[in-house]
Amino acid sequence: MSETLSNSPGWSRRAVLKLVGAASLAPFASKPVLAKPSQLVFASGGGKLEEAYRQSIFADWQKSTDIAITTTSNPAAKLKAMVEQKQVEWDVMQGAAELLVVLARQGLLEPIDYSVVKKEGLAPGAAREHFVLTDFAAYHLAWNTKNVKAGPPRSWKEAFDHKGRIALYKQPYQTLEVALLADGVDKDKLYPLDVERGLKSLARIKDKIVWWSTGAQGAQLILDGEVDLCAIWNGRIFEPKMGGAPVDYDFNQAVFVSDAWAVPKGAPNVKESMQLIALEMTAAPQAAFAKAIPYGPTNLAALKLIDDKLKGDLPSSDANFSKGVMLDIDYWADNGSKVLERFNQWLLG
Repeated sequence: MSETLSNSPGWSRRAVLKLVGAASLAPFASKPVLAKPSQLVFASGGGKLEEAYRQSIFADWQKSTDIAITTTSNPAAKLKAMVEQKQVEWDVMQGAAELLVVLARQGLLEPIDYSVVKKEGLAPGAAREHFVLTDFAAYHLAWNTKNVKAGPPRSWKEAFDHKGRIALYKQPYQTLEVALLADGVDKDKLYPLDVERGLKSLARIKDKIVWWSTGAQGAQLILDGEVDLCAIWNGRIFEPKMGGAPVDYDFNQAVFVSDAWAVPKGAPNVKESMQLIALEMTAAPQAAFAKAIPYGPTNLAALKLIDDKLKGDLPSSDANFSKGVMLDIDYWADNGSKVLERFNQWLLG
């Protein structure tokens, strides 16, 4: 077109250049193009989970985008303060799904852009309005194989009937689910929880319960043989078992919980944050994550990229997922405060 214009009567080369220059600048004048950020700030709980993110997605993300990932801790109180003060420093955050559903209700998270993040192939319930479930972990029954040598319990009822000591998480969520399963409630009829029935079930074994408050503490109790049985997350004892520690476990009646990723409200780089989440939810990074830490993928196509041996130890494999029940995060968002208060009263009683 420029050649035609330059050969037309009455058009000087200077005039043509001025016109072309003005036309090329016009889109930028109306819609400035912003430079991509040099880094994204990712807030997480740290530890082995963060290391698994580094191995499975952060390195590939930086290589393909030239945008670095800087990590920091993820306290909810800091998120709330940053959003309220409109001084948000985080781009993406990781947290337990039962926490993120509360943060979303408080208006602290951006809606997920599902034109960028693809829902296809994700497990039911993984794509939420303000966050995505990135993995499945299992709160399941484990036992010390030196203490329990023959016929280990394979259900919560059998575990509660066992004469030896049992370690449980000192929180109502997950623990009340286990107590109700032990009392005969069908896993598909757990919710809404019958809190008083759950507490009565726990009262039956109160004298032999050893409470733990962190996953590391719970794992140590069972590995050291201080308890016979333990309700514990699978990621805490998978590696010790593979290393020959005297521990084994079963996914029957497991309570499945999830980590989730979200973008804080007012995050500095929302576009790139959604792109990072979109990458995280594809099959290859999710398979790499499961190989780094034994939590099951929420993109079920990732299971095809994982060998059968490892797949047998993942919560979301076909063999294991049907055995358990998903923690109802909406129930806990609605009822968590009052149930926690009742649980603490029972502990003191």
